[in-house]
Amino acid sequence: MKNGVIAIIDSEADYALKLAEYFNLKSGLQYSVSVFTDYQSLQNYLSENVVDILLISEDYAPYVNGITNAGNIFILTEGNVDAALSEYHSLYKYQASDCILRDVMSCYASYHSSGQTLITSTVPAKIIGVYSPVKRCGKTCFALSYGCIDALSETCLYLNFEEYPGFFFFSEENGVGDLSDLLYFYRQNPGNLDKKLMALSKSYHNLSYIPPMQFSYDIKNLEGEDLAGFIQAIARSLRFQTLVLDLSDSLKDVPSVLKICDKIYMPTIDDAVSEHKITHFFENARAICKDEIEKKCEVLKLPYPEESLFSPEYRDSGNSSVFLEKLLCSSFGAYVNRLLTPRKEFPLGEEL
Repeated sequence: MKNGVIAIIDSEADYALKLAEYFNLKSGLQYSVSVFTDYQSLQNYLSENVVDILLISEDYAPYVNGITNAGNIFILTEGNVDAALSEYHSLYKYQASDCILRDVMSCYASYHSSGQTLITSTVPAKIIGVYSPVKRCGKTCFALSYGCIDALSETCLYLNFEEYPGFFFFSEENGVGDLSDLLYFYRQNPGNLDKKLMALSKSYHNLSYIPPMQFSYDIKNLEGEDLAGFIQAIARSLRFQTLVLDLSDSLKDVPSVLKICDKIYMPTIDDAVSEHKITHFFENARAICKDEIEKKCEVLKLPYPEESLFSPEYRDSGNSSVFLEKLLCSSFGAYVNRLLTPRKEFPLGEEL
């Protein structure tokens, strides 16, 4: 279902078509995209239609003030924009397409009426919780691998709620905005959550993610019910089919979040102390919410990632992202892949 219209006008047909193709292929973007290479065609279209977002090349800047039926106008520029057009948001046209999309949706979300109601899906995204009271059990490697493999067949969003996520070991891309910004925006303007999601989400190995919160107090101060409501709103936002939550004891109320999960994976390691921690957790969880959490939980003893993955070359800043690529191709990745596709036939003798 489309809930808006984006128009792109640029005399460079190849550029406009490639940008439109990216917008159309971007997971979860619920807008139809139309391309124009001459102003008269755009005018004819606007005489009978309304567009929510118009991206217009600076070549057509003299016509901007006369344009009607366009809600939000962005100037695609190769340099500085004329001062007469300063009221419009300008974008450098030759930057990465995902950066253009994030800037457009971020501005659009901010300008749009805060009184709007979020358009929600009748079939919300599956919420997969990954949590363990046991440390150093491969939880984050599992959550990321699960997300990357799941994202090959459906739209998937990874959210990390650890106090010290270490996520940028896997992805060194830094950008403006993180999970704290999304939460703040949601509290102020819940009706535009879907647009802010698109503005802040990034992609890695087909997996979408929001950069984790940078400061520990942002996580520790979240009330369990508030966080659960925020996650459920994301699940209903029409953007994704699966949410993967990488959870930790940094959260004030872990059970409140686990209760909203459709499935919970709990990695552990094979020793008596770890088994006792798992048992103790379930005892406490039953006291809080009976066996509601335990019934959805699958305890996993993950294969240990191959030692070669921890060699110095993958710890160097220039090669750290290679770690996840290698992890997905290792026996660890094969284990997670089999977990996601239990009916898939593997060759006899394949090692997990």
